[in-house]
Amino acid sequence: MKYPHSDTRIAGLLVPLAALRSEHSTGCGEFADLPALAGWCASAGLKIIQLLPVNDSGGDSSPYSAISACALHPMYLRIDALPELTLIDDTVKRDVQLALNTLRSTQAGRPRFSYDEVNTGKLNILRTIHAALPAGTPSLVGEMDRFLEENPWVKAYAVFRTLKDRQEQRAWMHWSKHQEADQALVETLWNTPELQHATRFYQWLQLRLAGQFSQAAAEVSKLGVALKGDIPILMNEDSADVWYRPEVFRRELQAGAPPDMFSRLGQNWGFPVYNWQNLEEENYQWWRQRLRQAARYYHAYRIDHVLGFFRIWAIPRGNSTGLPGFFWPQDGISRDELLEAGFDQERLRWLKEPHIRGDQLREALGPDVQVESLEGAVLRRIGGEDLFLFAPEICGENDLSEIALPQGSPETLRDWLLDQYRDRVFLDLPDGRLATTWTFRECWRFQTLSQGEKERLEEIAARHQSSSNELWAGHGRTLLQFMMETTEMLTCAEDLGVIPEAVPRVMKELGALGLMIPRWSHYWDRPGEPAIPLGEYPAMSVCAPSVHDTSTMRGWWEGEAGREILWELAGQDGPCPQVFDSETARRVYGALMRCGSRIVVFQLQDLLVLDPDLPRTEPAQERVNVPGTANSFNWTWRMPIPLETLNGTTPLTAAIQELVKLRN
Repeated sequence: MKYPHSDTRIAGLLVPLAALRSEHSTGCGEFADLPALAGWCASAGLKIIQLLPVNDSGGDSSPYSAISACALHPMYLRIDALPELTLIDDTVKRDVQLALNTLRSTQAGRPRFSYDEVNTGKLNILRTIHAALPAGTPSLVGEMDRFLEENPWVKAYAVFRTLKDRQEQRAWMHWSKHQEADQALVETLWNTPELQHATRFYQWLQLRLAGQFSQAAAEVSKLGVALKGDIPILMNEDSADVWYRPEVFRRELQAGAPPDMFSRLGQNWGFPVYNWQNLEEENYQWWRQRLRQAARYYHAYRIDHVLGFFRIWAIPRGNSTGLPGFFWPQDGISRDELLEAGFDQERLRWLKEPHIRGDQLREALGPDVQVESLEGAVLRRIGGEDLFLFAPEICGENDLSEIALPQGSPETLRDWLLDQYRDRVFLDLPDGRLATTWTFRECWRFQTLSQGEKERLEEIAARHQSSSNELWAGHGRTLLQFMMETTEMLTCAEDLGVIPEAVPRVMKELGALGLMIPRWSHYWDRPGEPAIPLGEYPAMSVCAPSVHDTSTMRGWWEGEAGREILWELAGQDGPCPQVFDSETARRVYGALMRCGSRIVVFQLQDLLVLDPDLPRTEPAQERVNVPGTANSFNWTWRMPIPLETLNGTTPLTAAIQELVKLRN
């Protein structure tokens, strides 16, 4: 769909679909809840609703861990509205209604819903309905055939889900058979009689999900409210797409993030990176299909981690952290260049392969463990020297994490060995060239170089960093151009973190909107790293005071640092309040509404603060997600009142209306 608001300055709402609740929804928000939410937004003057991803994520509650690039999550289906309920036996219908009521009641009083209970419960109810349908219902058969013709990806997805069910939800890499898929295998399994009931169940689910989402999106659009989706750049390795289209991905590399102030070892997300060369050869059809699918429902979309379209932090398989990674693509360093700079093969090996001195090793082992006990499986002595290399069998961090250590080894030995394994100056790139590691200056062997050698190495690294920036600019420009040309949706991007100069330059050139989060928006390259004045936010940006990966505004204001800076940026007189109550929120939000960004979006939790009479919990309980953690808390926040009550909250609506006037 085409974005309807052009360059008008607007405000909107950011909310996970699952967080909605209504008198008709079961356990979590559903597509059919969106028109009611949009009706309230329209009355309050909010013109855009931004959702988190709504793709099927299987047993994982994270919406950023999709098992299909196109399939919608069954959890968002309104079962009461299914036309098939008129076709099934009354006894089955009563059982279905009883199961729905039970599931609703178990979740009703909870501040957060149970993902496992809702996901499993709804699937079981849907299986009951599907199993009770009369065979060969002509109208349904015709719908199913037309849907499959318009959505060819459904076959591979339905077969994948069916095989996962039969393999007790194991990842496809651990299936007993069918690990290698292609079109012929999918067609064979699709037409296998004993699998047809199961595969058609998933086809039917996607048919009804698409219908309900399309209807909801059309109703939202009629109200003058735009829908904005979220497209994660990466795919879960255990997904139908990686299983069925392996040529699209490079599974030998996993995406992550380099070390930063929050993570000494960086991050390894476990998602495979893309094989952009293969995608280019097919004119990016896999990505185009994904975008066109999104454009059926959305007027705008957010690219999660847009930096990955310019460069990705790639980590060789077999590692668990982000530290052994490198930016890919990049202008790597050739061995000839290093040779010309005075680094021969022996010198290169010294810098590239982790070496452990005997005295270091003996200190780490302590008095109770002999060096010889590690020789063989873990270490190899270099000739007769008191110097060791890791055994050739150690090909990554995971090998060291799993290997048995000598009895009596200190508890710290494994972590110490891992630190030694990561201690190097160079890493091999996929094209045969070399990259400096993130921490190469900390490598103890780098410290043994002469000052001249260090300076030559630094100069080489800086030169390739500069040339890589232009490589990234070209790479990102190519990818963003085809994406922006594929649909009429407005392109927005999450461009946070340490980003190279190429990213904002190319995004501005192409007209993609960046993201401004006030607490993190500083001129990092200026002395003192001052906060960016709100009026200097680029017009081509979306301002979000908080997002799903941060604390809410109240949580940040009352529990973290930086509120005084924002209070000053907001131009407020008097001392900065310590409590983020409705009056403080009005004053701060009023200033944010005047910022330079074209779009301002508030999390629903942040807007509810404006009405002091609405129920509230501790700020920590209002978070959507805590990055770096995996638990039943994340992604399960629910709005504290149903949509029917929200539509009657006159004071809240009036407060937002007044704030929206400040946008212009």
